[in-house]
Amino acid sequence: MKNLLLLSFISLLMFSCETTPKEIEKGPAPGYLLTADGTKIDARDADPSNLAIWEKYMEAHNNKDFETIASMNHDSIVLNLWDGRNLMGNDTHIDVLKGYIEEFNPTWNTFFSYTMHVDGQVGDWVITGHEIKQTENGEEKSLSDVLDVFIVDQKIRRIIVYRKNN
Repeated sequence: MKNLLLLSFISLLMFSCETTPKEIEKGPAPGYLLTADGTKIDARDADPSNLAIWEKYMEAHNNKDFETIASMNHDSIVLNLWDGRNLMGNDTHIDVLKGYIEEFNPTWNTFFSYTMHVDGQVGDWVITGHEIKQTENGEEKSLSDVLDVFIVDQKIRRIIVYRKNN
């Protein structure tokens, strides 16, 4: 009887210590990126810590903290702006941003953010929108931006801006 109990106990221990993780089926992706050649690449939820990175980045904009913004930018950041301009590099971005803030005194109010990962890409995207209040020719103006923000190694690598006047 003792041997039977000992054998049962050893068996239970061996089977309860399975170390191989079971593969989780992902199911269909909730989104996709369509490439220029028409290929669909799956997009899925990404690391929520990306949202905290973006929140800190926008807080630095509202505080006019150019040192923090520059430290959060990738050295070779690319900005594709709503007006067709493409800004290349951290120094260029900071110079243009300083001029914009000096001229219009904007404040940003984020109203949504979502982070996603496109299969096969190194970083993650944050899709976000904010309202901008700024002063133009002495009048307060309201704008809405939607941005695609690419984050690599916790640094802002690319920003694509779409703008609407309110």
